[in-house]
Amino acid sequence: MNYVDFNASAWDAIASPGKEDGRTCFTLPISHEDYLQAQKGALEVSLTSAKKVPADWFPPLRGQKILGLASGGGQQGPVFAAHGADVTIVDISEKQLESERAVADREGYPITILKCDMQEPLPFADHSFDIIFNPVSNCYIENLFPIWQECARIIKPGGILMAGFVKEEHFMFEPDFTKDKALISVHKLPFNSLRDLSPERKQEMVKNKEPFTFSHSLTEQLGGLLKTGFILTDLYEDGDGGGLFDAYMNSYVAIRVVKK
Repeated sequence: MNYVDFNASAWDAIASPGKEDGRTCFTLPISHEDYLQAQKGALEVSLTSAKKVPADWFPPLRGQKILGLASGGGQQGPVFAAHGADVTIVDISEKQLESERAVADREGYPITILKCDMQEPLPFADHSFDIIFNPVSNCYIENLFPIWQECARIIKPGGILMAGFVKEEHFMFEPDFTKDKALISVHKLPFNSLRDLSPERKQEMVKNKEPFTFSHSLTEQLGGLLKTGFILTDLYEDGDGGGLFDAYMNSYVAIRVVKK
């Protein structure tokens, strides 16, 4: 099975109307009212689940070329467009891109929207973007370093990359359904759902359209960015928005790096 194609179809299902799970916070497009607030200067976007990105992570956005990497869904792109940025959104889910188009059509702003697998070379020239905005998504990708290499290629010197990711230790645990909000340690790290889950569990995931996931160490996440020429300028942690892990730990990290 090609897990990339399957994950694309799984995200199409997650983004479909009436589908609600812990990933819904990444699929609901912003309202017209929120878009109007963004036009008035509000800058509220998320890389993770609950917390908003600090406004001082951004330069003035008017005229900035921004790539929303794996950022479909009509959430961040409209806010950037409302601030006068030149916005490009890429995603592997057609449903997420449909939501992006729908918001752009509703509000009447220009935007470039492309379906892309971010593990493959991206269809952009060197030094194309001032900012790359990458919400939590690389947990659905097996090999992370080529993505950071592509980001380093297509961002301008001095450009800003903001990314959210899942902490590796999150993948050690599974819920214990015999106890309320209890977790049990099950998996060794690094976790690879294609390799580490039973055939029965994988069949269940395919049936339920659950995307396959992969853990990535800090060496892969931050070390990979440093090796490709980025400098870390700030980070913060975030919970999972009221899910099982909120009682135990922050599941997410958001980072801001700058290309040397």
